[in-house]
Amino acid sequence: MAFKYGSDSSLSGSDALVRGIGLFALGLGVAELVSPGRFTKMFGLEGKENLVRAYGLREIGSGIGTLSINPTPALWARTAGDVLDLATVALGTRSGNQEQKRNAWLGIGAAAGFAALDAFAATMMAKRGGERPPPADYSDRSGLPKGVEASRGYYQQKPERGPAVAQHDARKDKVHSSDTATGSKRRSASDPARTETDAGQAPIPAGMSVS
Repeated sequence: MAFKYGSDSSLSGSDALVRGIGLFALGLGVAELVSPGRFTKMFGLEGKENLVRAYGLREIGSGIGTLSINPTPALWARTAGDVLDLATVALGTRSGNQEQKRNAWLGIGAAAGFAALDAFAATMMAKRGGERPPPADYSDRSGLPKGVEASRGYYQQKPERGPAVAQHDARKDKVHSSDTATGSKRRSASDPARTETDAGQAPIPAGMSVS
């Protein structure tokens, strides 16, 4: 099964919603599969741990389908699964434990909300034809107001391109800098009284006036 989401994907709002649903389904499925007793105790469904495990496997399967190229069938399957979850959690409302009964009513509301959300996402994807469109192509756009060619600068005039030119010029600049520094040291050694400044002018000794 091919997956759409990758480093080069450009997600629209509906794509992001569908991905969130798929990731949530995977997380919920793993939790139900690993710790079914926590759910049965919370909603007053003791003794139905195997049923919760089966629901966990269903959630993992629907989550994988939701993250696939065509998530529409998996989203409709999740909608039906949410209705089944709602009916199962409703059994907890008959519990004599007030906390479990309250949790069961909250679970019913949550299941109804997820069913509506899954149905909404499935409807959006169906209107788009099911499969997600290819990633957006921005190759014809440029953030440089003068164009790409104007940004090449010095290397625009060279027949070569790439790192080799930059490395060659870097070596030339390094040799030139070394020769300049060596020449300055030699001039300073031959004439200690005269040291050139950056402006090319020797400093004036203290106490000497300039006419």
